Amino acid sequence: MQRLKQLHPLTVGVLLGTFFARLGTFITMPFFAIYLSVVLKFSPVDVGWILSISAIASLVMSFIGGTLSDRYGRRTMMLSGTFGFVLVFIALAQVETFWAFFILSALNGVFRSIFEPSARALISDTTEEENRLFVFNIRYTCINIAAAIGPGIALLLSAGNTAITFYITAFVYLGYGVAIFILFKRHPITESHGGKKVSFGATVRLLKTDVAFTFALAGIIFGVFGYSQFNSTLPQFLTTTTLLSGGTSLFALLITINAITVLVVQYPIMKFGVKTSPLVSITVGIATVAVGLFVMGTAGTVWLMIGAMFIFTCGEVMMFTMTDILTDSFATPELRGSYFGAMGLTSIGQSVGPVIGGQLLLYFGPERPLPIFGMLALLTVLGIPLLLLSQRVHRQTKPEEEKEVVSL
Repeated sequence: MQRLKQLHPLTVGVLLGTFFARLGTFITMPFFAIYLSVVLKFSPVDVGWILSISAIASLVMSFIGGTLSDRYGRRTMMLSGTFGFVLVFIALAQVETFWAFFILSALNGVFRSIFEPSARALISDTTEEENRLFVFNIRYTCINIAAAIGPGIALLLSAGNTAITFYITAFVYLGYGVAIFILFKRHPITESHGGKKVSFGATVRLLKTDVAFTFALAGIIFGVFGYSQFNSTLPQFLTTTTLLSGGTSLFALLITINAITVLVVQYPIMKFGVKTSPLVSITVGIATVAVGLFVMGTAGTVWLMIGAMFIFTCGEVMMFTMTDILTDSFATPELRGSYFGAMGLTSIGQSVGPVIGGQLLLYFGPERPLPIFGMLALLTVLGIPLLLLSQRVHRQTKPEEEKEVVSL
């Protein structure tokens, strides 16, 4: 409790805003694939492309969003992102064609890459280094409390069958944007990096010079690829297969189990990550996500699917509780926003994941889950060798850095 009182008001505002914004998002987006496939009758491949283009746009903007945060400041970019989300979600409630959803999904990715690096960099800017792991994990907890509550609200609102939830999400982001504006007015900070001429080329060069970070980034891409199946291939499979009944309700249950599991295992897994390292935690996490996907392919009963989700979620926590800490540990203060923006390259996994999952679902059909989820699991584990390389390079470069410090 004492540590919470020490947090900067802007940090507290971002944490509370994260909870409410993600609550609005979890009312809508987990059921987005169901809405597109069941209500609008889009094919699995079309749904995959609509979900993927958001991640592709986020990928394209990943360097730019982080660099703009360093150049123009956190306040400007966070406000641009939140009010952009408002426009996107209002429009999503009104359109019905593939290309309209395709374009709006792309814009959603653009605004995410504008907002997220700035929000996370602001937390780092306003939080002492010894408290950052604590704060980043509070942020992750807020997200998962929202995930635990959101699906229940979504079912009451018939999410997946109606567009009204898009308006709710838009309203929540409007409130978040207003709150950010007021907090920066009441608690102005000196944005030491805002206004600096940080070039886009410098962001690209950091991937060439920080080889350990680049390998880690590449490995996480495969982990995100596996995780992306949760909101794309899995809900489509559950709503079309005859092997399991009540697909929409079962998916809502799995989202809730996912969130509750995160809240239960987050602290012990965080302790594991601290005792080992973020790289080790993320590596084990990717392996666990792959196991969860494979078990989904064998799940012929609700209870087995619940077990698969528990395994999958443990892997998710191992990956994502340490991603921000890993990025912060690599980042230099003057390029912190750029590093967080570069981490947006993990959207490559989110980009190709739904498309490949949709293609596999279309090819094998909803009655043959094992080859679908088995192949997805196999692709996910390809990230492990890259993370092992990152650990090796990191161990080799660390002594050299220590020698440089000593010589100074």
